[in-house]
Amino acid sequence: MARVTKLFLTVLVLGALATLTVSSSYANTITVTQTGVGSGTIGGAPFNGAAFTITEIADTSDVTSFLGGFDVADTSASIWISGVGMLDFTVPTYTFVNQTNAVVGVGGPCCDLYDGPVNAAFSTWNMLSSIGPISGTADLIQWTANSVDTSGGILVFDNGPSDTVFTATVGTVPEPASGALLLTALLAIGVIFAKRL
Repeated sequence: MARVTKLFLTVLVLGALATLTVSSSYANTITVTQTGVGSGTIGGAPFNGAAFTITEIADTSDVTSFLGGFDVADTSASIWISGVGMLDFTVPTYTFVNQTNAVVGVGGPCCDLYDGPVNAAFSTWNMLSSIGPISGTADLIQWTANSVDTSGGILVFDNGPSDTVFTATVGTVPEPASGALLLTALLAIGVIFAKRL
């Protein structure tokens, strides 16, 4: 009986350690989606009045401040364009909030690419919490200032306004090492059980 109790306590302690290790190994990610309608070219092929959705993912620990707001470099970014499909950006992109002007947007290799919407909620948002969906108008700008390379070629939008919906979701995602730690703990528990039986 004492042997079963000792085994149970050992398993309980190892399980608690595994849980503590895994729960402290999480990163906060921010996923931003922004919709619109625009015309332009992808790899030289034109598209007209096409709906699009930009999706950006970043780590909130990378959020930096600038005079009047915050920005974060994306770890990945893609765009879905109706009639074209899904494309990955192959150049650096970033998301920003200008609190002074209460505006958010998407930037590319050199400059802002999609500014808006404007909403009072953005005047206090620091990119560390979820916000939206917020609707309004955004402006497609400066797509020819530098090449905006994607997996489908150079993407160029014509300058102009678009209705948009902006949403940012902050969530906790396990770090890759967490799974390995949990697996190691579970294997150790299995070995203990096998030796005891």
